[in-house]
Amino acid sequence: MYNGLLHLHNLMRWIIIILLLVNMVKLFSGSRNIALSKWLMISAHITLVLGLYQYFFGNMGFRLFKAYGAEAMKIAPVRFWAVEHIAGMLIAIALITVGHISLKKGGTSKKTALLYTIAFIVILAVVPWPFREGISRQWFPGIH
Repeated sequence: MYNGLLHLHNLMRWIIIILLLVNMVKLFSGSRNIALSKWLMISAHITLVLGLYQYFFGNMGFRLFKAYGAEAMKIAPVRFWAVEHIAGMLIAIALITVGHISLKKGGTSKKTALLYTIAFIVILAVVPWPFREGISRQWFPGIH
């Protein structure tokens, strides 16, 4: 079950990245598409739930604090999985949520586009891309 949820979590990453890019292009061009923004927010929250399950019940999250104790913050890969990944993603999802609410309440497209752009940058920074030494994951886990 854990591997299946991990694969779904990974798939949702790609959906969020694509939806963020489409939303940003539309918003920077002045188009307000609340439905598209809502799909982005829903996808982000589904991914959050999947990630929280993995963090608390998987091997690469809260259990690292138990295993390493105070030393967890001194070891880069452990710190990434125990703190940086979840903190960055929580920030990105908060920005996506605030952006959607702002757009829904009549906020400017540019403001929402800026929030989505910051969320996009944060996501790119805290994803375990295959080229990141020590924390890398495959582009598409389960597909060899």
